[in-house]
Amino acid sequence: MLVGLTPLIPVPILDDRVKAYLERRLTREIARSRGVALSEDDVRAIGETPGDGMLGRLGMGVLLLPLRIILRKVLLVLNVKRASDAASAAYHRGYLLDVALDAGAHPPRRAAAELRAAIDATLQASPHSPIGAAVRLSFEGSNALLRQALGALIAALKRLRGAKGDGDLAGAVEKAEAKDAYASLIGRLRTSIESVPAGHFHEIEERLLRTLSDPPGTGS
Repeated sequence: MLVGLTPLIPVPILDDRVKAYLERRLTREIARSRGVALSEDDVRAIGETPGDGMLGRLGMGVLLLPLRIILRKVLLVLNVKRASDAASAAYHRGYLLDVALDAGAHPPRRAAAELRAAIDATLQASPHSPIGAAVRLSFEGSNALLRQALGALIAALKRLRGAKGDGDLAGAVEKAEAKDAYASLIGRLRTSIESVPAGHFHEIEERLLRTLSDPPGTGS
């Protein structure tokens, strides 16, 4: 859910930093739950979504900052699809990572980059996900809660000063997670996702495992 909020953060670069932090945290937590130890390089290779270069994002971000602030504060509804797409992608990647780790397809048995490529290929072959629709419906029906959760996250981020390392971002995220709106949104999202037919999960699991069954380095 927090990854879904990041496209709505009206501050260029910071939104990407928070998203990358959350993606790394999710990767570590899933690996820990499976008893898998990942290096920091592996966590980044598996978890972070590749983006444009820092200078390019910074330049474009500065140019679009006034428009982004206006759109995200006044026309939040227009950004619900971006938010739900980001949340759905994070959920899928986390789910498939758990499947892969359970199957033993993790470093050093499988290179981190190859594991991430297999997950991405699986998602590209599954463009029409009922999870994305479920998340979007949940967000659209929870506009007030979404605003409250986003406001709590932005307020926590505003309190940060100077360099924003993982420790600083962790504190801000924990403050946002402590709010009632966050818990309420999580409950609604869980209910929506639980309504997705089991066949969807079986299909993407099988597709991922077929891709991972190829010898390392050969691709799918």
